[in-house]
Amino acid sequence: MNRSSRPKILFYCQSLVGIGHLTSTLWLIRELLGHSDVDLIYGGQAVRVMPEHPGFRHLRLKTVLIDSATDALYAPDCELPMETVWAEREDAMLQFEQGPYAAVFLEFFPFGRRRLKKEILALLRRTKRGQADIPVFTFVREILVPAPPEAEQRMVQLAREHIHTIFVRGDPEIVRFEETFARTAEIQDILFYAGYVSPPPMPQHHDREKMILVSQGGGEIGRNVLEAAIRAAPLLPEYRFMVITSSRATDTEVAGLRALVESSNVEIVNFLSHFQDTLARAALSISLGGDNTLMDVISTRTPALAFPYPGNSEQALRIAKLAQRGFVFPLTPEDLIAERLVQKALDVMGRPYPDYTIRVNGAAAISQRVEAILNASRKEVQIHHSNRQHN
Repeated sequence: MNRSSRPKILFYCQSLVGIGHLTSTLWLIRELLGHSDVDLIYGGQAVRVMPEHPGFRHLRLKTVLIDSATDALYAPDCELPMETVWAEREDAMLQFEQGPYAAVFLEFFPFGRRRLKKEILALLRRTKRGQADIPVFTFVREILVPAPPEAEQRMVQLAREHIHTIFVRGDPEIVRFEETFARTAEIQDILFYAGYVSPPPMPQHHDREKMILVSQGGGEIGRNVLEAAIRAAPLLPEYRFMVITSSRATDTEVAGLRALVESSNVEIVNFLSHFQDTLARAALSISLGGDNTLMDVISTRTPALAFPYPGNSEQALRIAKLAQRGFVFPLTPEDLIAERLVQKALDVMGRPYPDYTIRVNGAAAISQRVEAILNASRKEVQIHHSNRQHN
C-alpha cells in the first residue's frame, strides 16, 4: 500500500500525571503505522523518543498537568492564565490537523480526561465536519478510579454518543472492566479486551545479575520507595542497587538522594534509556504500581515488589490481582523500613516464577481490529459510490 492510499488516524493523548498514558499510546501507534498514517496530538510530559516513520506526525501542546495538592489543572511551563493556555492549545491543533481522517483515537476519554471534555469534543466536531460517520475509538486501562453513579452515567452517555469501540488494555482473566465500572453492561457491545499494552516479551537469553532495579516511573511520586531502597542497600552488599529517578527529578532532588547513600553498591540514575533490557538482567524489580512498569516486569519475567501510590485504588487493585498469580508482590508503608524491605526482597527472589501467561499483545490486537474496521468502512464507501453511479 503506498502512502497516498493509506488511511490517516488522528490520535489525542493527554497525560496529567507521569508519562504512562503516552508510553502506552506510542506502543499502539507503532503498530498502527503498519497500515495507517497517524497524527498524534499530546499534552502533559514528553518522552525522549518518538517513532520515526514517514507516516507519523506529532504536536506537543502546551503542557497541562494536575496539581496533586489542589486537584486543579495548571500549566507548569508558563504563567499564562488557563483560559489563554486553552486558547493557544486550540490554535495549535487547528494549524496541525490535516484531514480528512479515517478515524479518531482518544486515550482514556470519556472514562477519564473529562475535565478536557470541551477541548476533546471540539476536536471531534472539527474532524467529523463533512464526514460524520468516521469511527471514534477510545483506549482505556482495565481499572478505573471509582466514580459516583451519576458520573458513570455521564461516561456511558458520552460513550454511546461518540465511541465506536472501547479498547480495554487488560486481560479479563486478571481484571474485568466491570470490577471498577458498574455500568459495563450498558456498553458491553462496544467493549473489546485487547490484552495489556507492553513491549513484546523478550527472549529469555539474559543471565540474571545480582542487581536490584529500583524505579520511580515518570511522575513526581515514589521518592519514599527510592529512599527505602537506598537505606536497605548496605544490608545486601552482594547486590548492586540501580536506583532510577523520575525524568522530572531536579538536580536538587537527585543530590538529596545521593546524600542518603551510605554504601558503594548504590548507583543513582536520572534516566535509563534501555529500561526493559536492564530489567531483563535484574534479579528483582522494586517499583510503584503503574501499569506500564508492571507490564515491563511481566514481559521480562522479573521477580517484583510494587508499592501502590497511596490513595490510588487502581494501582492497589492491579498489584493485588497480579499477586494472586504470583507475578508481583505488594509493599506497604511499613515495608519501607530497611530490614523489612530486605526480607521482602529475599523472599520474592527465592520464589519460583509462575508458569501462567498473561495477554500482553494488546497493541497488536488493537491495530488488527482497527485495520479490519477501516477496511470494512472503505468497502462500504466504495459500494455506496458505485450504487450512486448506477442510479
